[in-house]
Amino acid sequence: MIESTFRLSTLVLAAACIALPAAARGNPEDAVSNPEKLQYSDVKVGYADMKTDFARDGVLAEQLGGIRSIQPGMAQEKVLQTLGEPLARTAGSRGQEWDYNFKLRQPQSGNLLVCQYKVVFDEVKEVRESVWRRRQCQQLAQR
Repeated sequence: MIESTFRLSTLVLAAACIALPAAARGNPEDAVSNPEKLQYSDVKVGYADMKTDFARDGVLAEQLGGIRSIQPGMAQEKVLQTLGEPLARTAGSRGQEWDYNFKLRQPQSGNLLVCQYKVVFDEVKEVRESVWRRRQCQQLAQR
């Protein structure tokens, strides 16, 4: 009985481990940091193409005041002066979107985390909203 329970537990654990990578892929939707479920691009790198440097990099954001100052109603020119040139400018479902990658320092380890940030503009080229792809990044930026 104990042996069959152990085997069943092992099978369940193995199945969960196999399913985890599949669930982790895709574009996570976080209702807190990204309530409108805006889409972000994923980095796709094959094992043979991996180099010493990671495929996604960002601008080091030691001073977060600029990011925190982005508010609804701010003009595109002011966003450009504050954050610099975006990585991409695309037309999204809620208006023009500017994508940025920032490296945020994690307070406990000091390690850097590359975070994706999006600014969405309305018809008159003013900020409609700004969102982080992941809640962890949103929380780091608010510290």
